[in-house]
Amino acid sequence: MESPLGYALTLFFAGYLFFFLSSPSPANASAQLVDGVCQKSINNTECMEVLHSDPRVKSASTYILLAQVALDLAIGNAKDSQAFINNLLKSDPTEPIKQCASSYELVVASFQSAKVEIYEDPLTANYDVKIAGDDAGNCETALSSKGVKYPELSARNHVVLLYSSIGDVITGQID
Repeated sequence: MESPLGYALTLFFAGYLFFFLSSPSPANASAQLVDGVCQKSINNTECMEVLHSDPRVKSASTYILLAQVALDLAIGNAKDSQAFINNLLKSDPTEPIKQCASSYELVVASFQSAKVEIYEDPLTANYDVKIAGDDAGNCETALSSKGVKYPELSARNHVVLLYSSIGDVITGQID
């Protein structure tokens, strides 16, 4: 017959082991956050692809940490698109391209502001990520209203809308 102390220790260790094994790991918590965010974004598959392109996502176990990564990706993408448009402007200085250049200055600024605001004012960060998407939409409208077709630029506008959607979902969850 086992002593009461031995029995108590066995129960304690069994409970501890169960708790330890059933607790979500940071990687698992991150996967759950990303999955939940992407399901609510405008495109689940594309969202998963862009977020998982950054290895920091695996350790992003809170919405603020995930927002940092997502906004870094959004800022990098927006700056790259801005450089693309500014280069395009040299060979095609038409009004729609000028409007896109102006719009992308605002896209970059909005994503940068949102990254700062996630700590101080998540509601304003949420507003700014939405405005970034609106500005990319303004670029697309400028192109289509004049019948200008730049598939690569339209694809870049779509990606900004995706990042805007991702940022909207994430910043909407920050308390």
